[in-house]
Amino acid sequence: MRIYYLELKRVLKSRRSMILLLIALFMSVVMAWLPVMYEDINQYDDKGNKVAKLNGLDAITYKKSLRSVNNGEVTPKKLKEALNIYQSAVSKYGEDSLSSGDFPINLYMEKVFPVESLLGRLPEAFSDSKTGQASSLIDITPDKLDSFYEQTVQHLEDIMQMEQKEHPNAQKQALQKYTEVETPFQLYAGYSRDAFDYIVLFIFLLVILCTAAATPTFSNEYQTGSDSILRCTKHGRSRLAMVKILAALTIFSMAFIICISLHLLISNLAFGSECMKTSMQMLFSVISLPALNLGQLQVVLAIGGLISLLATISFTLFLSAKCKDSISVILIAIVMCLLPIFTYSAGANWLSFILPSAGIGMQNSLLYQLTGFNFLHIGQVSIWSPYVIMTTAAIEIPVFLVLAIRTYCKHQVA
Repeated sequence: MRIYYLELKRVLKSRRSMILLLIALFMSVVMAWLPVMYEDINQYDDKGNKVAKLNGLDAITYKKSLRSVNNGEVTPKKLKEALNIYQSAVSKYGEDSLSSGDFPINLYMEKVFPVESLLGRLPEAFSDSKTGQASSLIDITPDKLDSFYEQTVQHLEDIMQMEQKEHPNAQKQALQKYTEVETPFQLYAGYSRDAFDYIVLFIFLLVILCTAAATPTFSNEYQTGSDSILRCTKHGRSRLAMVKILAALTIFSMAFIICISLHLLISNLAFGSECMKTSMQMLFSVISLPALNLGQLQVVLAIGGLISLLATISFTLFLSAKCKDSISVILIAIVMCLLPIFTYSAGANWLSFILPSAGIGMQNSLLYQLTGFNFLHIGQVSIWSPYVIMTTAAIEIPVFLVLAIRTYCKHQVA
């Protein structure tokens, strides 16, 4: 235990580690606040004259004051009432007037803006069954909303027919998983979808920073020659390797937990903690498969990010035990962090999801896999991509840690 404490102290005293960890802490605050800063809205009087331009927290508060009337369960009755309000206001001017700027601003703020977040998923739910093209709100008959939740199931069937036509097992899995989603959906307007993009981006940067800090764990001692002295001590072989690994995993896991907790705390306080009760289907796709609200989704992303971090760090420790200099380690480790992004952009395949850092990035990240319908296939068996990402990462952690210990011991023998 004393060796473990000494190793913790050694890592924390390292200038590189301290700088990178401080950058991570700073970025957790900055990246939580950025989507708040980008929130803006104009405030108008009853005659449509601009009174003020609101930004940040003021804009969020004002938007929520206009839309909070629709907070709560997303019932078919509530949807019908909102759609009737929207259509009665817009039909006179046409929907094109909303984007062209010809629509009366006072009427927009009074009638349209308060119901936009509530109606935002209707065009997707009632999209064309053959092409998937979204419908126009003005063309949706209010009476159809009595069967809104039945229509979401039908829409999922249509999408799976288009995207997984040759894989009936994937279609069956998606429909089965969607039955777990609680209805009616919940909506508490206010949280920005952009804020989730910043969560994903922050996790990606956090993993890179922690990976960079972990690179010299073994290789630095190879360069300085201190390893030649340590290997001669009583516990200078496998026990020392295990202590070094345990200390690195402890420090970077704690750094991740502290930074992501701070990031989410700032974000949720800024947008309002009540927003976390919103069903993820109301912010992302109406047919998103996970039965999660936004708060639960944040927890899943944080846990997934931690698992991806541990897998990436484990691989980096293996490289550090294998390579004789820190530069080689950090170059290979960073390439490994970026590789899933490039492989995914070239086309989703097994390689995109089985690498240690597969759960981090942007479009390839765990968030967009949870909201998407990527299935990997082995014969007749289909596996949803988030399951592949998390399972392979969990397997890779002990595998690479064992390889790191064995490699370090072999290096000592050599």
